[in-house]
Amino acid sequence: MKKTLIALAVLAASGASFAQSSVTLSGAFGSAYQSFYGNSSANTAATTASKGLAPVTDASIKATVVEDLGGGLKVTAAGQFALNGSRGGNVTKEDSSVALAGGFGTVSFASTRSSDTAIMANVFASWLPRVSFYDTVSSRASGDSLGYTSPSINGFNVGVTQFEVTEGTGTSATKSNVLSSTYTAGPFAAALAYKSTTGLTSAQINAGAKKTNVEAAATYDLGVAKVGLGYDSATTGGTGAYTDKAMTSYGVSMPMGALTLGVNAATRGANKFYDAGANYDLSKRTSVRVQFGKSTGTSSTTTNYAGNQYRVGVLHNF
Repeated sequence: MKKTLIALAVLAASGASFAQSSVTLSGAFGSAYQSFYGNSSANTAATTASKGLAPVTDASIKATVVEDLGGGLKVTAAGQFALNGSRGGNVTKEDSSVALAGGFGTVSFASTRSSDTAIMANVFASWLPRVSFYDTVSSRASGDSLGYTSPSINGFNVGVTQFEVTEGTGTSATKSNVLSSTYTAGPFAAALAYKSTTGLTSAQINAGAKKTNVEAAATYDLGVAKVGLGYDSATTGGTGAYTDKAMTSYGVSMPMGALTLGVNAATRGANKFYDAGANYDLSKRTSVRVQFGKSTGTSSTTTNYAGNQYRVGVLHNF
């Protein structure tokens, strides 16, 4: 009898412990007809042309685990994977993170694509799979980061982050120390970041690559439309118009019941990006989208960037 009572007590205690944790699965599945002409990466000539069905090209799944440690402390861990919809397609790792939050703020480690504050201005969600459409004008890269974000005080948050670029090398190439601040008040949101980068080669520095840059963005929801503006002073060095100019970005999103129309645009020197489309909600989770994207400009070696693309398809979020 005693053994039974002890077993029941252990089971009850175990159940109480599990009740403090939660696991959430989320993601999206999408299929589309698309037509694309351009390049497959941001640094090659626009010579690739393709059109046809793109089954589940926008599929991803994300697992998020939240555990309440008590005393106001909470741990959140998340991992996301991209799913190739083709038969026999690959599953590839995307973002992952773990964070400890409490009254002191939040400390987090993430393996992800670095943020670009100016992209916050693109208030209409993009549905274009070629990341080069954004990357030809942004300064984002893949890597690991360790950061701290303060608690919100009257809408203000400040943060400190070290980001190590690992994209394409598998090892740390450059490091950026980022001091940032965000502000939210009703329909208005703004962000400001100062980045200091180490690890640049002497050739990059001699060509004009900056060790420091400033990023800023603001959005305002007018009700009938949401607008955004962004700026990034970063340059990468080189002789082309693309590499030696700051970036500016803009966005407008207009909800009309179940229909939302939107336009994003960004420019860095001679390189320009446009993204326009319409989203019609069939339900809270499922929508039909029509979207067109175009990127033009030159690199330091005067090759064409990207090209143009349109897509018509259905997207389901869960």
